[in-house]
Formats: sequence, C-alpha cells, structure tokens
Amino acid sequence: MAKFLPQGSITGDLTEALTYFVVSSGVTVTKGNALSLVAGYVENHAGDVADRLLGVAAETVTGTSASAEVGVYCDPNILYHNDADGDLTIAYVGTCFRVTAGGTQIDQSTSAANSAVQFILVKRDPDGDGDASKGLFKPYKMLLSGAEN
Repeated sequence: MAKFLPQGSITGDLTEALTYFVVSSGVTVTKGNALSLVAGYVENHAGDVADRLLGVAAETVTGTSASAEVGVYCDPNILYHNDADGDLTIAYVGTCFRVTAGGTQIDQSTSAANSAVQFILVKRDPDGDGDASKGLFKPYKMLLSGAEN
C-alpha cells in the first residue's frame, strides 16, 4: 500500500520536526498516512475536498481513551514520495491533487490547477525507473499554515 514518505525539503533543510496531536479513540493512524483534524482529534484523511491537510503521520498509533498522541510532520516544505493510484504525465508537474480515502496515496483523477486539494506534484518518476505513477509531492494547503481553502 502506498504511503507518504519524507524525501527531503523544497528548501533543502529537512529537519523533520514533529508536532504531537491526540488520535481519535478507536482510530489507527499509520506511519505515512495523510492526516486531518476532526473535532480536535487526528484521523486518517478521508480524501474529502473539504478536509484540509494537517500533515503526515511519523508513526503508527491507535487512539485510546487514554489520549494517545501521534507525531505529525506539519512542515509545508517537506517533499513526500508517493505512488499515486494512476499514471502521472509530465504535464501534471505543478498540478494539485487530493488524496484517496484513508490518506494513503495521491488520487490521480483529481488533478486541478488549484482547488481544495492537499498536494502538488513537484517531480514525476523521482526514482528514474520508468514508473509513471510515482512522484515527489509537496503539501499544497495545510491546516496550520493559515491559508484559505
């Protein structure tokens, strides 16, 4: 299953600083999943247009009534390697995408110049292995950036 894996930073400085949030009770967030906040609790991103991106899970945690916390990459400059659910053409570079339900991969069918999306394609086939579904993606609009959707 595809995940969002940190691969560097658009600014060249990858500190991978984490911010910790409480996970919804009974919900398991998995390392590499895109996340959103729901009533103050972290959940896997639903892929919904209205859900703004909080960040990406740095670890796997199951929410409990004891308020389990998960480390989240919230830096908008981190580049993430992801294997989209469809092929990406070179024309998609600079194009924005939503994530699939569950927050595990890019939804290739949602390409748009701008809208309520979560990631922008920076580089196609970053491994140079001819797999057109893989790319480097940067968060486009994040909850903590204060930018309007």
